Amino acid sequence: VKNISHLTKRHISLLIWLRTGHISLNQHLHRIKKSDTPNCPNCEDDRQETVEHFLLGCPQYAHERHVLQSSLGRVAFSLPFILTQPTAHEPVIRFINSTKRLNDTFGNV
Repeated sequence: VKNISHLTKRHISLLIWLRTGHISLNQHLHRIKKSDTPNCPNCEDDRQETVEHFLLGCPQYAHERHVLQSSLGRVAFSLPFILTQPTAHEPVIRFINSTKRLNDTFGNV
């Protein structure tokens, strides 16, 4: 708890939803019948929009990911690290804000 005590409730919720995959990305939305497809809306192939794809792989967010990597270094490409380590919380939240992908759900976090 002390690792997240400095975060707002909204940020804590966001990080938990990212960790569990129960977040408004198409893979989850498709699973709960809120999206016609699990695929990424930005990729032309059949890549599912998972948390990993959103944070680490989608070419649409290459610039934002570069900023994240500049902040965290090589560990920015480790999903377990960026979802669990306190040093990654703020940079990940800035990444999410800059992509605007989750604004419909969270607004500006």
